[in-house]
Amino acid sequence: MIAKVALPLPLDRAFDFLVPDELEAKIAVGKRARVRFQGVERFGIITAIEKESELAGPLEPVLAVSAGPSFSREALDFSSRIASDNLSPPGIFLNRLLPKRMSGVQERFFAPIGEVGDLISHLEGLTRRAPRQAAVLRALLVAKGPCSEKNMRNGLGSIRGTLDRLVEKGLVEETPPPNIVSQKLGDPPLWVNGLLQVLPCTGQALIFSHDRWEGYAHLAKAVLELGKSVLVLAPEILLVRQLHSYLQGRLERHVELYHSGLPEGERGRVWERTRLGEACLIVGTRSALFLPLDDLGLLIVDEEQDRSYKQDEMIPHYHARTVAIAEASVKGAFLLFGSAAPSLETFHAAERGAITLIRPPAPSREREVRIVSMNREKEPLSAELLAAIARTLEQGRRVLLAVNRRGSFQVILCKKCGQPLRCPHCGGTMTYDVRSAQLICRVCGTAQSRMVCPYCGSRALRFVGVGSARVEDEVKERFPSARVVRIDMDTLRTREQERMAERALREEGEILVATPMIAKGPPLPRLGLVGAIGVDALLALPDFRAAERTYQYLTGLLGRLSLGGEAIVQTHYPDHVAILSALDGDYDRFYAAEIAERKELFYPPFSHLARLILSTRGRRQKKDGEERLLSLLHQFEVEILGPAPHPTRRECRVLLLKGRTRETVCEACAAAQQGFPRIEIDIDPERI
Repeated sequence: MIAKVALPLPLDRAFDFLVPDELEAKIAVGKRARVRFQGVERFGIITAIEKESELAGPLEPVLAVSAGPSFSREALDFSSRIASDNLSPPGIFLNRLLPKRMSGVQERFFAPIGEVGDLISHLEGLTRRAPRQAAVLRALLVAKGPCSEKNMRNGLGSIRGTLDRLVEKGLVEETPPPNIVSQKLGDPPLWVNGLLQVLPCTGQALIFSHDRWEGYAHLAKAVLELGKSVLVLAPEILLVRQLHSYLQGRLERHVELYHSGLPEGERGRVWERTRLGEACLIVGTRSALFLPLDDLGLLIVDEEQDRSYKQDEMIPHYHARTVAIAEASVKGAFLLFGSAAPSLETFHAAERGAITLIRPPAPSREREVRIVSMNREKEPLSAELLAAIARTLEQGRRVLLAVNRRGSFQVILCKKCGQPLRCPHCGGTMTYDVRSAQLICRVCGTAQSRMVCPYCGSRALRFVGVGSARVEDEVKERFPSARVVRIDMDTLRTREQERMAERALREEGEILVATPMIAKGPPLPRLGLVGAIGVDALLALPDFRAAERTYQYLTGLLGRLSLGGEAIVQTHYPDHVAILSALDGDYDRFYAAEIAERKELFYPPFSHLARLILSTRGRRQKKDGEERLLSLLHQFEVEILGPAPHPTRRECRVLLLKGRTRETVCEACAAAQQGFPRIEIDIDPERI
């Protein structure tokens, strides 16, 4: 028996390994296997099992088969297809997707047994003889309903043995996890009724509205009652946690959570529960698309316009929106996109009838919006914004200050050569951290204390813009009695920090200072003021989507206001159509202006893009490589922009391809990859 194993190598093939007799009962497609390849032990995914190999000569044996999480046949085929569609070696992707282990410890819930009076008499005796048991029993008596071991452990320390002894005495019993329903569902919103008629049929729809989550809950409930599974996506972990809590609090079903921030064992547990059909309702980030959900009935992509749905960090560079369309088609599920400011591509498809458009009338928000021109302001917080903060705090309402970038400054420029300071390791923009007096890369964490331009060696640097850390320091100094909470990637590194941020969003923080991740989700309780700081940095990005990003960002921020709130946008461009349209809530005006420009310049949705990065060394090699690549690409019906210098890597050149169909662009990219194996290719890039 032969096992074909996909290894995490940049090779588009699987390798044959001999299955020893003792492993034949354990071997299966989709499992992880340990093998020896070129003298090194590696793990890979079994993609096929055959009777014999086509290769001559002896084969290395499979050394072991993991008992951990595994792919279903359907999930394996689908994940391999997505890797291939994005010109990526499947082995790398498959091995990264599958969790290496799963948690063997299930969360346990306990409740006291018997009458309260009898338990109190036992409590008095335990207080003298076994104070640990008394403390646990007291906590269970105080709790409303079953209490998780995890929650009790947070306050009492390790209590597993103590709980077991209380169970043996008959004072406590282990119970199933409770259905935590804090607020029952009312009547469904009007827009939901039409969709309920077509479920569980296949199809695609766009819900264009701020108020979507209640509708999601009604749709999920209906699909679950039909015996199908539901997958809900959100672009970022913080929003995923909020959406998970919302659905868990309204549906009498357990809601699983899946994202990269979870421990490996917890992700493995959810993966296996999904494969076995035990997890029916899952909320997650883009990686949840590849869970082995074989009976999917409803797939929801919330905040579909968000650029976090694009996999930029590693190959394959897939877009979750494109993958969701493919998955819904393969599994016969209904696909629902949700947004208050849809991407131009999705809205254009809805306008043409390719997607059903649901656009309920927008309710009156009763809010006041103002633009503050920063052309004469010298401080990061304008006098008008400071006065509004003080007024809002006096009213007992909360303030949200949204800053486009974390750190103390948005960018550091060299006065001599004009280049922004970038990380020498990953090319990310360096920012200055006031507390450590260092330049820090927010991508890979590299820090350097020397304030020197890496390009020309000059020490003359210019600090431009403002970051979230600097705004936090500013408001703490001006409003010392207010509780200020900063929410950005620097303050969300641990699960406890994430929970603190959730509590701050609910009620605790009086002044919230946050990066654009905050501009997503429903209105925040008691939020009376939103201040948008550093918006111009979005508008100034060298990207054809800059205006669209700005409109979506501001629309999301305004959507977080409570009734009667006010918003202030600080900008040097008070007449820009993206800003004016967002503050007026006029998507149609913005769309009309932007779509005309996209059509004229042949950008999406009228074309499909690919970004190619060619690595060359030496002037002659660079010229020869570029000429050969251009000659090859000119054989296809694509428009070529470039080659241009890479913004951060000196030895690299960047080309942008435009084609009328994705198939044409992919064909050109595949040919380029064949001729230049080390070329980097990003199809449908979010950044150009």
